[in-house]
Amino acid sequence: MCVMGQVALGFRSLLFKIAIFVVMASLLAWALGGTLFPRPVTAIQTPTVQAGGSVWAWQVTIEPQRHELVWHLVREHEEGWAHVPGGGPFDTVQPLTLSDASSASGDVLFHVHASKRGAGLVALEVRADGTVSPPSPVTATVD
Repeated sequence: MCVMGQVALGFRSLLFKIAIFVVMASLLAWALGGTLFPRPVTAIQTPTVQAGGSVWAWQVTIEPQRHELVWHLVREHEEGWAHVPGGGPFDTVQPLTLSDASSASGDVLFHVHASKRGAGLVALEVRADGTVSPPSPVTATVD
């Protein structure tokens, strides 16, 4: 038999073994409730806040590929939770509360405080129409 034929048989055998390994690993991951390729994991932080006819919350996302934990402000809809434009991502957040919901114009539902890399602690105003003001730096710490 030719040497090239032996090499071709060796590669064919190796490819067959790799295919069997991938199939078996996928079946094991599926049986254990996981996956071979991790997906971002999300959760809604409680307590949620009801204001302006909507339910608001912080959604935390764990992204395994980047080893990061990020927060987004979300609002509940019929289809589920939707990110609010301008509401994230943030590195850390403070729990949502309605304690400072007063506004001279009555246009502001509530304020939120969060921090971003490079920006420090920022404050956002959530308005009655569902929009979020651009982040403004906070000079003093908020408890």
